Amino acid sequence: MNFDFSYVDIAFKNGKVITINGNDDIEQAVGIKGNRIVFVGSNEDLEKIVDDTTRIIDLGGRTLSPGFIDTHYHPILNGFFGNNEDAAIINTGYANCKSIKDILALIKKAAAKRPAGQWISMMGYDQNRIEEKRHITIQELDEAAPDHPVQCMRTCGHVCIYNSKALEAIGVKEAADALKYAKDEIVVEHGKLTGMVKDHTHFYLWSKVVYTEEQQIKAAMKSNQLLLENGITSVHDAGECDAPSYKIMQRLCRERKFKPREYMMLHSIFGKPVSLTDNDHFLALGLQSGIGDAHFKIGTCKFMIDGGTSGPSCATREPYSHDPDMPGILGWEREETAEYIKKLNDAGCQISAHAVGDLAIEFMVEGYEKAFLTNPRPEARHRIEHCAIVDQDLIDRMAKLNICPSCNPGFLSWNGRNYTKFYGDRMKFFMALRSMIDAGIKVSLASDAPSGPMESMTLLDSCVNRCDRVTDEPVDQTQAISILEAIRLYTYNGAYSSYEEDVKGSIETGKYADLIVLSEDILSCRKDKIRDVKVDMTMIDGVIEYERFNPEDK
Repeated sequence: MNFDFSYVDIAFKNGKVITINGNDDIEQAVGIKGNRIVFVGSNEDLEKIVDDTTRIIDLGGRTLSPGFIDTHYHPILNGFFGNNEDAAIINTGYANCKSIKDILALIKKAAAKRPAGQWISMMGYDQNRIEEKRHITIQELDEAAPDHPVQCMRTCGHVCIYNSKALEAIGVKEAADALKYAKDEIVVEHGKLTGMVKDHTHFYLWSKVVYTEEQQIKAAMKSNQLLLENGITSVHDAGECDAPSYKIMQRLCRERKFKPREYMMLHSIFGKPVSLTDNDHFLALGLQSGIGDAHFKIGTCKFMIDGGTSGPSCATREPYSHDPDMPGILGWEREETAEYIKKLNDAGCQISAHAVGDLAIEFMVEGYEKAFLTNPRPEARHRIEHCAIVDQDLIDRMAKLNICPSCNPGFLSWNGRNYTKFYGDRMKFFMALRSMIDAGIKVSLASDAPSGPMESMTLLDSCVNRCDRVTDEPVDQTQAISILEAIRLYTYNGAYSSYEEDVKGSIETGKYADLIVLSEDILSCRKDKIRDVKVDMTMIDGVIEYERFNPEDK
């Protein structure tokens, strides 16, 4: 590729440039022309292609890195969150609500401001952490807001407590009505509704909550700012509020209001039937993954196999260590999974599915193996979202198929102590980054925000240190990796999983100028100080979209 070097528009010098090229070279300087990287090398050689019009940024030993790529993020859902009663989704995380009493106070405030019949939507509490160490009850919700449907989601997003008004939206008025839905998904105890609804039935009930276009646009733009502040220049959107959200995100990206590049999975938060309809409509038109432009592309056809890690509600081969009688959630059967994978594979699409526990992951791997018997497509780079609990056999099989898992190490920082209790010895293969890298798997990093922390340094810290940052307890260290390896997963591997490694994910000539400046040399800082590193600058397409401070203020 040939470039006009006379002269570069923006130049970075005196830095620790983490190139993430084939040799993991560390360079000093980078030159930008338009929206492309045209030079990577030494300070001395950079001087030959700058002039008086070049903006020169002296890094002063700080890190210049490829922009981070979050391969499983929900821009609209995460942006819905707010700490007060006016938010589209009221944040009930521990920092905002330390007790059920705090949650109920917010519900009462919201009910006082909203007309009767309008939904009150909440998310974030963890019954393992709040003062009462239990779930909120249907009776408490009914008393706090008798005239409003209330949705109070656990932090994982897979378990939710609804009040009576909300349950009526799907025809559930008494315990017997739970039998209309999947086993164990509407929880009944002692012959009475508890208000607890899990996974697929919860997602279906969630579809009854109304979020306006104005709320969705505001949420997306809130996420836009959060992403830029964290050096995230691309996101793989793992699902929002169905058709309105697809349209909104496409428009915001096209108008260049939402700055990070968007790889939009075909998936709705509103459950299995809605997501299947979306995928079937896409396939019926003869379309394939990858349609779009540099800023917005249609990504995988996604579906959801099981529950979550922290409820816990994922589908595991062996019972949970802390409670052998606790059921996992399995929304798809083994053969059903294999048949659907074959259908999508034969249609030429990239496939991904939410599969957390080792039983759900086994369904996915086995399904890919069967599909490849008649139509091998390792170049499809099929995915598994979350891919939390595995073993060496599953890893070896994924490597042969070129499956690209998207993992969420940041979950450890919130829930590591609970995972140790839930999964016991299986923690040796929980978020198994070390073993996946060693097997040659292109695993990428993702936040799954709002279900997990979206801060980039939290993800990197979790990769390297594997520590519960609520208690500072270390979690099994078997799968710990180096900071340079973690950055590769967060950049190049993310680009690879959306077929874009030729244009982004590393600092090499010809690639998009999607770059970030970190506050120090992250390769040299102490491991326990990774969380303290800041993003000083975020550049997308050669344009500085975020600066933590003005150069003159430094």
